[in-house]
Order: sequence, then structure tokens, then C-alpha cells
Amino acid sequence: MTKFECKELSISDLEFGCEITFSENLGTHESSEELTVDEILASTEQYIMLQRTYAEDEFEDDYYYFESSDFDKSCELEDFKIELSRERFVININNEMFEVEIKVKELEFENLKLALAKIINGKGNLIIED
Repeated sequence: MTKFECKELSISDLEFGCEITFSENLGTHESSEELTVDEILASTEQYIMLQRTYAEDEFEDDYYYFESSDFDKSCELEDFKIELSRERFVININNEMFEVEIKVKELEFENLKLALAKIINGKGNLIIED
């Protein structure tokens, strides 16, 4: 089981997709596209990222992805269970559990719930404790 405290929660909902990142370090998480392979492998920061990329046309499907700081556990986002409360986020995917302690205010919690609903889109099970 991977467990850490989230110091930075990032929610991005743009024209081409939706992404949520829970990061252990405040302000230091950079997109893996901006880092070299050596920098990624040397990083000790723990994070998890959930992403849905929208199809560009009607002939493609949306793409759902889960990424972890442990790259061996990154995978397509399907057949998973998420439990969300104001204090924690837990995802069980491929028999691996990731638990993130969070501290969110009301608006941030509502935004997180909306973004999760967009990302999940029927691909997994979401349980929310209000």
C-alpha cells in the first residue's frame, strides 16, 4: 500500500481533458513531459494522477489513465474503486491500494467531486462521504 499526505492538489479541466494530481510536495510537481527520465527516476516525491483525455473526433474513444510515482503501478484507468472524504482519498486499482491524506475546504471538495465524476465516467466505483 502506498500512503502519503497531499500537500498540493491540482485539478485541471480543459478542452482536451480532465486531470487530478495529488502531490506530496508543495509546488514541486512538474509534468512528466517536462522532466528527463533520470529526473523522474531520481525523484522521491510521491504523487498520483488521474487523467481522462477526450477523443479528438467521433472515431476515437476517450483515454483514461492512472499514474503513480511508482511507475510500475501506472496503468489504464479501469476496474477500480475510489473512496473520497474530506480527509482522505483512497483508490484501489489492480489490487494495489493508494491512500492520500487530504485537507480540503468546501469549494475545493466540491471541485474535486465534480472532476472525479468527469474522469471516472462509469469506468469504476466512486464512494463519497460528505
